[in-house]
Amino acid sequence: MRKTVKSNKKPSGNQQDPIFYVFTLIPAEPPERAIRLRRQIMAIYSYCLLWAGTIIGVELSAFAPDTPHLAIFSVLFAINLVFFLLIRSGLSERLGDPSLTILQMATGIILTTVILHYTRELRGAMLSIYFMVMTFGIFALDRRRQMAMAGFTLFCFTALQVYEWQETPQQAIFSFLIGHWIILALILCWFIYMGGYIHNLQNRVRDQRENLRDAHSRLEAIAVRDDLTGLYNRRHFLERLEEELSLANRNHTPLYLAIIDLDHFKQVNDNYGHHSGDEVLSRFARIASQSLRKSDLLARYGGEEFVVLFPHASEVASEAALERLRSQFSDQNYEFAPELHTTFSAGLTAFQEGETADQLTKRADAALYEAKSRGRDRIAKLP
Repeated sequence: MRKTVKSNKKPSGNQQDPIFYVFTLIPAEPPERAIRLRRQIMAIYSYCLLWAGTIIGVELSAFAPDTPHLAIFSVLFAINLVFFLLIRSGLSERLGDPSLTILQMATGIILTTVILHYTRELRGAMLSIYFMVMTFGIFALDRRRQMAMAGFTLFCFTALQVYEWQETPQQAIFSFLIGHWIILALILCWFIYMGGYIHNLQNRVRDQRENLRDAHSRLEAIAVRDDLTGLYNRRHFLERLEEELSLANRNHTPLYLAIIDLDHFKQVNDNYGHHSGDEVLSRFARIASQSLRKSDLLARYGGEEFVVLFPHASEVASEAALERLRSQFSDQNYEFAPELHTTFSAGLTAFQEGETADQLTKRADAALYEAKSRGRDRIAKLP
């Protein structure tokens, strides 16, 4: 009696269970959303550290004892939870800024300004929190938007200083206020310069990656395509032929192979030039691509020879497709030689179970030789 083995393998990627997907904080797909969620969690982690530092500062009297840190950070975490849900649900992707970078930075800048209001001797050091917030925009914002966020930071800090000057002018030290403002302005200018440089560098890297991807795609196409006709080349055809033979053997399905040779093609090159010969080859390839089924495998075999593989087709259907193609090709008119009449000969044969690709190709080639020996411009068949 066979025992049923229960697999403990967890689904991965797109095979995740829907319920598991819903309760996963950071799903694997789509990858762009996962990156945004990780950045969001990183921001929340930073705020947790800031909250811990604020609590310690209050205990050490480095912050005002009435600092409402619980209320401030409760509101902050509630806002970040909304941001997280917007990103997690994909709703943020309907906006121009799917990462909500500007909104998140604005929230952090306002929080920092509020925290600075309760600082004492640590205000100069606490200005660095502004720069932590600005760091989040380096990779996401261009220089223009970084300048806007720097301006917003400077505006909030200036508003804080003006408010404190009006509320407690006796405690304000003018030189400290001006000094802090200048330091903040200078470092923000540095952030704009470096942020813009990094953003431009990131764009160049992204463009280079796209260029490399395009080049890789072109190389892949070159590896399997013929430059002149755009059809599959001989090497790729032989690889596909082995696959189709294996399928036909396994499933006992019909498979037909045809080898096509353009008649008197050498005379076209000799009389009209190789450029004209290329036009004839391209014309045939274009007609054949449009005439045959999408499931038929068409390739340039070499020179003026082409091959067609007919999977899951009958002998009658394969021969009819070749006859239709032969008729269309013979009806072509060429501007460089209105008198030129192009034809082709073809050999068609059926795959026999157990034979190799080389044996099948040789029988199709023998059928092609018979078509040529019988006067060309015809299709010959071999069993």
